[in-house]
Amino acid sequence: MSKHGTADIRNIALIGGPHSGKTTLVESILLLTGSIGRAGSVGDGNTVCDFEPEEKEKGHSLRSAMVHFDHKGRTYHLFDAPGYPDFVGEAVCAVAGVETTLLCVNAAQGVTFPARKAWDLAGNMGRARGIVVTHCDTTEFDPAEMVASMTEAFGTRCLAVNWPKGTGDKFEGVDVVPLGPGDSPAAGLRSALIEAAVEIDEDAMTKFLEEDILPEAPEAAKLLTRSIVAGELVPVFFVNALDGKGAEELLEFAKTALPSPADGPFFKDEEDADIAPDAEGATVVVHKILIDAFVGKLAMLRVVSGEVNAGDTFKLHRTSKNEKLAHLQVMHGKEHSEVGKAVAGDLIAVAKLEDLEINDTLTNGPDRAVAPFAFPKPMAARAIEPKNHADDIKLSTALRKTASEDPAFSFERDENTGELVVHGTSIMHIEALLKRIKERSSVEVDVKIPRVALKETITGPADGHHRHKKQTGGRGQFAEVFLSVEPAERGTGLDFRDETVGGSVPKQFIPAIEKGVRESMTQGIIAGYTVVDVCVKVKDGKFHDVDSDEASFKLAGARAFRDGFQKARPVLLEPLLDLQVAVPSRFMGAITSDMTGRRGQISGMDSMGDIQIINARVPQREVLTYPTVLHSLTSGEGHYAAEFHDYEVVPANVQQEIMAEYKPKEDED
Repeated sequence: MSKHGTADIRNIALIGGPHSGKTTLVESILLLTGSIGRAGSVGDGNTVCDFEPEEKEKGHSLRSAMVHFDHKGRTYHLFDAPGYPDFVGEAVCAVAGVETTLLCVNAAQGVTFPARKAWDLAGNMGRARGIVVTHCDTTEFDPAEMVASMTEAFGTRCLAVNWPKGTGDKFEGVDVVPLGPGDSPAAGLRSALIEAAVEIDEDAMTKFLEEDILPEAPEAAKLLTRSIVAGELVPVFFVNALDGKGAEELLEFAKTALPSPADGPFFKDEEDADIAPDAEGATVVVHKILIDAFVGKLAMLRVVSGEVNAGDTFKLHRTSKNEKLAHLQVMHGKEHSEVGKAVAGDLIAVAKLEDLEINDTLTNGPDRAVAPFAFPKPMAARAIEPKNHADDIKLSTALRKTASEDPAFSFERDENTGELVVHGTSIMHIEALLKRIKERSSVEVDVKIPRVALKETITGPADGHHRHKKQTGGRGQFAEVFLSVEPAERGTGLDFRDETVGGSVPKQFIPAIEKGVRESMTQGIIAGYTVVDVCVKVKDGKFHDVDSDEASFKLAGARAFRDGFQKARPVLLEPLLDLQVAVPSRFMGAITSDMTGRRGQISGMDSMGDIQIINARVPQREVLTYPTVLHSLTSGEGHYAAEFHDYEVVPANVQQEIMAEYKPKEDED
C-alpha cells in the first residue's frame, strides 16, 4: 500500500437492492484483475464477500465486505454492501469509508424501492454516485428506457458512459462513450456527456457557448470528476455481472474519471469544517467493526488525512487516551494481510484495540473529531431471555459485541417491564444477529413480542381508607390512613401533600405513607403498570403510642391509595407513535386498510413519483408486529419510521382485555 499515492486510490461501495448483482459483479472484477483464479457464485456459496455461514445458507449478503486489488496503476478498495434494507447499518458502514457509491440496478427489475433507499443513503452521506445496470443479458431490455427511468426516479442528470452492444442473449459487451473525438459506435452520446461536464466550470462553459468548443480528454475527464463529486452528473454503466462483460470498461472509467480521495474533501469535522486529505497531521476514523473468530475485534479505519505508519501512536478523541496502531492490515473478504504504511484515502484495519468504537476519531496532529455518520433508528423489537439462565453473563457479553459491530442494533433492560429487549431495523435483522450470537457464543434465547410499557392514571377524584391492625402476641401493628386522590397535570408523576391537622398522624410517619404510595404506583393497581399523574392528599388518620411504626403506616398508606385509586375511574394510557410509511403506489389500498385495523388514524398522504407516503398516528401496541406485516404486504418494498408522540387513554374494550390478563400479587399483612 505504501507504493501508491492518494490520487491513485479509488474507494467504491456497491449498493442497491436484493438480487441486483453486487456480489457477482465483485467476483467478475476480481477475476478480471487477477485477484482470483476462478469466479465463485452466490448459489454455490463460494464468493469472496459472502463468507459467513449464514450468508452462504441464505444466498445473500448480511454484512458489508471489502476487497482490495491493484489494476492499471490504481489501488481499489471495493465494498459489497447488503441489498436488503434490513441490514442498512452495514451499508452505512461501507458508504462511510468511500468517496463513490455505485448503485447496482438489475435490468430485469428496474428501479426498486430498496434501490431508491440506497440512493438516498449515499446522497445524504455526501458521496459521489453512479449507477451500474447489471444483468444486461435480460430479454427485451431497453437501455434508453432504463436511462430515462433513472432520471425520472432520481431527479438528476443520469448519462450513459458506455452503451450495450446488443441485449438479451445477444449482449456482447459495451461500446465506450469517448471523452475525446473518436469513431466509437457510442460517439453520438459524447456531446451530451461533455455538455453536462462543462456546466461545472465557468471557463469551459464560456468556450462551449461562445466558440462551440468541447474539451477533450484528459481535461474532459477532470470536468467529469468535478461534476460527479458535485452531484450534477451521474454516470451510468452497463455490465453483465455474471460473465463480467462491461467490467473492464467500468474500471477504465473509474481510473480516468471517478473521484479519488484527493478530489475531495469528503469529510468534515464536528464544527462542519472540511478536513482535506493533505490537512495538518494524520486523522483516521473508525467506520466499521468486525469480530473475527481468530484475531478478535478488528476496527476498520479510513485514513482521512496524513499518513499512518505501523507503530504510530494516536490520541483517541473520545477518551483522550493514547492508542498504538501496532499492526496495519488491509482486508480482502475474510482474509487480511499486513502493511507498513497507509496514506490519506487508504482503508486499513487494526486488531485488538478493544476501546475503539464506530465513529471514533484518532489523531496525531490537531485534536479534532470527524463528524459522526448517522445510523437508522431501530424500528423492530423483541424481548429475549436465555434458555439457560446460567448464560446471563455470556449473553450480555455477546450482545455488547454485536452492538459494537452494528450500531443499527441495540439492547436494553426495560425498567417498566423488566424485559431484556433487543432492537433492530427489522425482524429479519434481529433474527440474523441472534443467530450470529448463538453460533459465536453457544447461547440460545427464547424470543417473544415485548410488552408495551403502558401507564395507569385516574380520571376523577375519590377518597381512600385503610385500617391496619395486627396482634400476634407482644407488640402489635397499628395504623389508619384517610386520604384523597385526584388527577394531576400530565407529566407530574406524584403530587403528594400532607393535609392532616391536630397531630392525627405524627409527622414522622408521613414519609412512610408517601413511601407506601410510591411503591404502589411502581407496582401498578389495575394492570401492573406504573401509575402516573396523581395528586394524593393525606387527610386524617389514627395511631397507637406503642403499636404504630413506619412499617404499619407504609402498608396502610399503600392500601389506602389502592382503595382510592380503584374508585377514581382508573384508566390505562398507551404510547402513540407518529408513523410514516413509504410504499410503491400499488400497495396503497392494502396499507391503509391494515392501518385502520390497527386503530391507526391517517393524518395525511404525500407522494414522490411512484412512492406513496402515508402519515398516521398508531398505538405502539399495534406496531409491534408491523415490521413483519409490512414486509409481507409489500413483498419487502415497504419502509416505515416511527417517533413517539404522546400517551392516550386506551379504549375501554381493550383496557378490559388487558386487565383480565393481569394477576396481581397480593400484599402480605
